[in-house]
Amino acid sequence: MSAHAATIDSSTDLLVEDRGGVRILAMGRGKANAISTEFAVALQEAALKAQEDPAVRGVVLTSRSPKIFCGGFDLRLARAGAEDFARFARVFDSLFFDLFLLGKPLVAALTGHAVAGGALLAATADFRFAAEGPGTIGLPGVRLGIHLPRHCMEAIRSTVGEQTLTRWALLGETMPFREAHEFGAIDRIVPPDQLLEEAVNFAEQLGGASSEVYSAIKRDLRGAAYEKARNVLPEGRKAFVDSWFSEIGQRGLASVLHRGS
Repeated sequence: MSAHAATIDSSTDLLVEDRGGVRILAMGRGKANAISTEFAVALQEAALKAQEDPAVRGVVLTSRSPKIFCGGFDLRLARAGAEDFARFARVFDSLFFDLFLLGKPLVAALTGHAVAGGALLAATADFRFAAEGPGTIGLPGVRLGIHLPRHCMEAIRSTVGEQTLTRWALLGETMPFREAHEFGAIDRIVPPDQLLEEAVNFAEQLGGASSEVYSAIKRDLRGAAYEKARNVLPEGRKAFVDSWFSEIGQRGLASVLHRGS
């Protein structure tokens, strides 16, 4: 893909654009970039293509919406059967860990709210930039009566920090970007009209180093967290899937679906 070339996956509205040596993956699925099985697959394939392309030195994950980065899992999965939802959970886990250990610099540019699965995606990045404004980030699982994927939590301890993770997980509320920045979970807050440019420039700076050395250091930093995550993955995934279909979980999901209807 040449500089400034862009393509859109018509089935998922994922915009893929190159700016110099930086590949932009801009989510554009509906109003909230809700993560379905198909969307997770498309995003994972795009990320791995960027990793394998020698012309790509860095990646920026962002949204085409000025109000929301990602609202989490597609709640229509609440009506899916157990087998279909279990497949979704496996696909999302694969996407999550491929992003977490991506062999190129990964910067998340948060245009707006990053909630639930959207917060998990943001937390896989090496650095997080966020737009000034009303955006929030967090994990509301406890308020819905749904277990957070334990394996994901083990991984993101190394990226957002213990204090932030505790507040996200136990309070079940989202925090404003400014507060997340104070806790160190967001690295930089910039005017909305400068967000993408700053993220791209930063990713390009990171990509100026040796890619092999950068990838090795990243694995050194995240390796212990990754091993802990893999060790608890089977039980963590089962607890998450089981709670999704529990009485309290279904009631929590139904309340969200009702508010959104």
